[in-house]
Amino acid sequence: MKEEEVNRCQMQEWYQKFKSLSFKTRIHELPESFVQYLLDDSGPFLLPVSISNDDAFPNRIHNLEEEDDYQVSEGSGDESEQPSMPPSFPELELEVKESIKSLGGSVFPKLNWSAPKDSAWISTTGSLKCSSFSEIALLIRSSDSLVHDLRHAYDSCSDKNLNKA
Repeated sequence: MKEEEVNRCQMQEWYQKFKSLSFKTRIHELPESFVQYLLDDSGPFLLPVSISNDDAFPNRIHNLEEEDDYQVSEGSGDESEQPSMPPSFPELELEVKESIKSLGGSVFPKLNWSAPKDSAWISTTGSLKCSSFSEIALLIRSSDSLVHDLRHAYDSCSDKNLNKA
């Protein structure tokens, strides 16, 4: 298979032609900073800070300090170690929020080739149905299938190295 053939399989390449046979779709260009966030495996798993205060886990307990059995562990003692700041993608979040609204309030996320089907287990509903940017970020950040698409989509192409020179 050639890179051009792989590219033709991307959703944005075929969607207009098969629009009448597919789900209503909104396609967003992801900023490079968001792609790097998806690929970052070096630190803690942090969801982006939501500008709309949306939460990927809306039913979780937010004030754990009030619980009797909640304890804060003392860390490693290295005071110079600063906690990682969660990323924020306000422009993308606003675009996605508008798309969710225009599509009826919930969406099925996917990148160019794949959906995050391997990360449904982490959603609060056990499905890929998302109603916020935070839920989408959780699913796609948790998906090995999407990391494969981002890092290895062209690995099997016969002309892989020819176009990179």
